[in-house]
Amino acid sequence: MLEFSEWLPDQPAYGNPGANDAKNCLPLTSKSYGPLPGLSTVVDALSNSAQGAASVRQYDGTIHTFAGDDQDLFLLNATAFANVSKSAAAYTTAADDHWDFIQYGNRVIAVNGHTDAPQTYLMGTDSAFSDLAGSPPQAKHAAVINNFVMLGNIDDATDGVVPQRVHWCAIDDPTSWPTIGSAAAAAVQSDRQDLPQGWAVEAITGAVGGADGAVFMRNSVYRVQYEGAPAVFSFTEVERSRGALTGKSVVNVGPYAFFLSETGFYAFDGTQSTAVGNQKIDKYFFNDLDLNFIHRITAAADPVEKLVIWSYPGSGNVDGEPNKLIIFNWETSRWSYGEVVTQLIFSDTTVGYTLDQLDSFGTMETITTSLDDRFWVGGLNSLSAFNSDKKLSTFSGSALEATMTTSEFGGNEVFQLPNERMFINGVRPYVDGGTYTVSLTHRDSPSGATTTDGPSTVDGNGMAHFTRSCRYARATVTVAAGGTWSHAQGIDLDATQDGEF
Repeated sequence: MLEFSEWLPDQPAYGNPGANDAKNCLPLTSKSYGPLPGLSTVVDALSNSAQGAASVRQYDGTIHTFAGDDQDLFLLNATAFANVSKSAAAYTTAADDHWDFIQYGNRVIAVNGHTDAPQTYLMGTDSAFSDLAGSPPQAKHAAVINNFVMLGNIDDATDGVVPQRVHWCAIDDPTSWPTIGSAAAAAVQSDRQDLPQGWAVEAITGAVGGADGAVFMRNSVYRVQYEGAPAVFSFTEVERSRGALTGKSVVNVGPYAFFLSETGFYAFDGTQSTAVGNQKIDKYFFNDLDLNFIHRITAAADPVEKLVIWSYPGSGNVDGEPNKLIIFNWETSRWSYGEVVTQLIFSDTTVGYTLDQLDSFGTMETITTSLDDRFWVGGLNSLSAFNSDKKLSTFSGSALEATMTTSEFGGNEVFQLPNERMFINGVRPYVDGGTYTVSLTHRDSPSGATTTDGPSTVDGNGMAHFTRSCRYARATVTVAAGGTWSHAQGIDLDATQDGEF
């Protein structure tokens, strides 16, 4: 069997050990791809385009899913989003900013840039957000590090906009922000730090690897460690001339923080970064990315399939709306991509519904989310998105049309003899379900133009037939949309020697 190798579009066509296409599929294992489900709408639309979302769990187990647009904040209430802004249209979120939601105990804190005060919502008590007590500065980013809330990329009443600054609250009290430099601030370890390198804070994460946290600047990464009074935190620059291209490209999962820099995709372990896209997909991605809308990039983890997924505006996008996914399996280090239009993606936690509550979603004929999907079971992690209609959706629809290509093979690989032409009679795909066709792309020299035969359907024995003499070829298997399948592994080749070149 010629396996569907890992997707390596950055490698040269000749001698590429990988596939040059892996579209609308998931890199499930080291030897197979699986289907990429389409979006399935589950909740009605927000008022305007989504600019942030998060799910958190209250101490009593209740799940709360929040979202924000340019003017308001919302809380998912069964089958609809209820407006929980401090007042109607209370906020002014810039087009290139996002809502950052963090949880500190039963408190949710949200920041959206340099236009509004940080917002707070006490789960189980509050019915609407309000300004966070203590007069904290406005900020673009927030995280919980150790026992503190830390804000980054600051706009405060004294110094104005300070993009390289981080500022943290009193220990164990996110509602206390004493005047910096005062005895009161020193007593509760509240302070701030201007980071000397890296330009602007793009994201802050909590525990990663052995570090208490990390600050991702545009051109640097800092390791954050709690030291206690009087220093409180140490900030050690561990990466220079490499940082986060945009804040929402950073995903903290397990011992790693995955992020997109100006030079490609990396995994940060608390001490150093490792390239995960170099010589694989980095060049492909930047050639496809619409650089006018990098602020629209969002990312999230799918912990079930061990995937990190970035949604981004690629070629063919409309007004900067993300229309592509690039997908990384952190256990196998394999990539794939998808063509799905979203406003943003995020790691969701399912609320859970009873059979009696299903009526509000429609009838058995109109509910588009499979009843087997984890969306219906409370407390489970899943990957969700807001679609182009501003509606909360899950990746639980029918399988999208998937395309997987083998590496280029020649007579020397097939017959272990140099300079051999092949006569290809047929290709048998190893896909465990669905309806599929096979195309054969071939050429006679490394510099020659390619020609494609097919697509050809398979016969009752699972073979797609061809009559092609060539020196080099690759097979492309396309699995039709809507099919039921789990793994696509590769092909068998029915070929004979066809004389010397």
